[in-house]
Amino acid sequence: MGQRLFFALDIDDTARGKIVAAADRLRATPGRISWTKPGNLHVTMNFLGDVPNNRVDELCDLARATVTRWSGGSREVVFSLGPLICFPPNKPPRMIWAPVSQGAELLASMHETMNQALQTAGWRSEARTFTGHVTVARIKTADLSDIIRRLPDDQPGVITAKELTLYQSQLTPAGPIYRRVMGFPFEHNP
Repeated sequence: MGQRLFFALDIDDTARGKIVAAADRLRATPGRISWTKPGNLHVTMNFLGDVPNNRVDELCDLARATVTRWSGGSREVVFSLGPLICFPPNKPPRMIWAPVSQGAELLASMHETMNQALQTAGWRSEARTFTGHVTVARIKTADLSDIIRRLPDDQPGVITAKELTLYQSQLTPAGPIYRRVMGFPFEHNP
């Protein structure tokens, strides 16, 4: 038996509220759009897929050690989210995102550090290039010109993350349900 797991950075209530308000302006768009529930908004750092239950403790030990290396003596990771965009930009869009604007290089470095640690320990690692973002919606079919015309310019703002969180994702017909498994604080190491 296993669990579908991923590592993420949570966003604060202020940024969450701004993203939800911006998304609310787009909800009347005709078509099939699956909107992310407000409580599920986050920045996915590393997707692990199905992890056997008997290896979750081992994964947590690896994450704890890796987060200590990431933090570089800091107790927090600061980044900013930009206004909502459609993604990908040069193809028919499939998602609406709030991209990481400032701090993108730091998050990409964090992702790569974890990816290398996972790969070295024999875990699944991701081959695709990391692009920090919060997924706001998945577009199945929609009037894309209407969405693009109505995208707000509001920026969700600065996020201060104090930990990396391991989440379990349970897929249901009504959308995913995320359950916090464990948090790994960014610690100060003198």
